[in-house]
Amino acid sequence: MTFEANRQTNFDHTFAANATFLSRLNATTISAADGNNINFASSADFASSASIKEVFEKIVVNETAASGEININVLDGSLHNFTTNASANFNFNIRGSSQYSLNSVMENKRSLVVTLLISMGSSAYVMTNPSTTGFKIDGNAATVKWIGSSPPSSGFTNSINSYTFAIIKNGSANYTVLGTLTRFG
Repeated sequence: MTFEANRQTNFDHTFAANATFLSRLNATTISAADGNNINFASSADFASSASIKEVFEKIVVNETAASGEININVLDGSLHNFTTNASANFNFNIRGSSQYSLNSVMENKRSLVVTLLISMGSSAYVMTNPSTTGFKIDGNAATVKWIGSSPPSSGFTNSINSYTFAIIKNGSANYTVLGTLTRFG
């Protein structure tokens, strides 16, 4: 079954509920669930419950050291794993991709959780200006509300520093961002 871009298609096929598939960026091809893969280029909205056997999330593995401004393309995945130890302080710019803004690909009244795993060696680097300009969406500074009301002032050595951001889109280019920094190691 082939869908056209920006066209809403409803069907009832091996789901527990009617499903609506919305293709916002590209045409999407969906095969029958008879052993063939089902791929979505954008989103699927379920009007009621659905049973899902398993979900495998697409991640981004980055083998370069975190430093400076890091563009996070959420259309590539919402979990980004930096496997080489950070070499300097850094900040994040969350966007859809190099071609699409997050504002253009994320609908209002939706949320997105982005996790950034930053490896640290014997030096602990941290997000620059975590409450003011260190976190951006589509190149614009966005305020992060940190767990415990206190932004991180340093990272953790010899571990993986996990930054998790819950991004809530209230309206066009209007976001609430909740942030945490956790240590694994």
